Amino acid sequence: MKTSPGRYFLFSILLIAGLIFSSCDREIAGPDENVIPIPIPYPYNSAHFTFYYTSYDSLSIKVISDSLESKYSKFLSDLLTDSIAMVNVHFYKTHDELAEAVGFSIPSWAIGLATAKDQIHMISPKHPDQVYSYMIVALIHEFAHCITLNINAAFGNRPRWLWESIALYEAGQFVHPSLLPYMVQHNPPALAELNSISDTRIYEVGYLLAEYIIVHWSRQHLRDLIINNGNIAETLGMTTAEFELDWFSFVKERYDI
Repeated sequence: MKTSPGRYFLFSILLIAGLIFSSCDREIAGPDENVIPIPIPYPYNSAHFTFYYTSYDSLSIKVISDSLESKYSKFLSDLLTDSIAMVNVHFYKTHDELAEAVGFSIPSWAIGLATAKDQIHMISPKHPDQVYSYMIVALIHEFAHCITLNINAAFGNRPRWLWESIALYEAGQFVHPSLLPYMVQHNPPALAELNSISDTRIYEVGYLLAEYIIVHWSRQHLRDLIINNGNIAETLGMTTAEFELDWFSFVKERYDI
C-alpha cells in the first residue's frame, strides 16, 4: 500500500469476521462470585514485552503475555537472530482508537499492525466481539513481523509477499492447498499479484511460500531474503518466474494436488 511521502507504513492485514489505551481498572467479580482478581501492574512488563492493556485484558494480561513469551526463543532461533529490542504491545477497545493511535486510516477489518521493530498495536484480544484464540494467533503473527524488522528495518511490506509469508509461517497459519480452488486448478498466484494490498490470497498461500524456502532451501536463505528485501536472483540465483514454477512444483508434490 502506498502512503504519503515519509510515512513508514508497516501494515499487516489480518482478515476476520468481524485506546489511545483506556483505563486499566480491574474487572471486579459480582457480589455472588467468590472471586477476587489479583491486581496486575499497569503497564505490565514481562521479560521481553511491555503491555499497555485495556480493562478487557486486565484479568488475562499475564496469560496473554505468556503466549508471546512462549514463542520468543523459538522465533528468534527460527530467524537466526540473537536478540531484539524490547517490544511494546498496545491494545485498544475500538477500531477508531487503534487508527487514532497509529496516526493513519486503516481498513475496517484490520485488527493488528506492527509499526516498528518494537511496536505492536492491536484490538484487545479479549474484546467481546473478537475470538480470543484467533486474536492470540494474530498477536503472535505481529511479533514475527517485529523480529523481521529487527533484521532489516526497511523490510515492512517490502516485498509484501515475503513480509506476510514469514509471519504466517511462524504463527502456524497453514491453509491446506487442497482447500484453495485456484491451487487445485493449478493456477497459483504470481508474487507480483500477492504484493498488491488488495490481494488477500497471500494469507492463504503465504505459509506455503515460506515453507518452500525453508524446506527446499534453508532458513539462512530465508534470512538473506529478509536482508535484501526479497531479491530472489541475488539470494537464490534464479528468476522470479523460475521461483514461482519451482515453488508450485514443491507444493504439488508435497500436498498431492
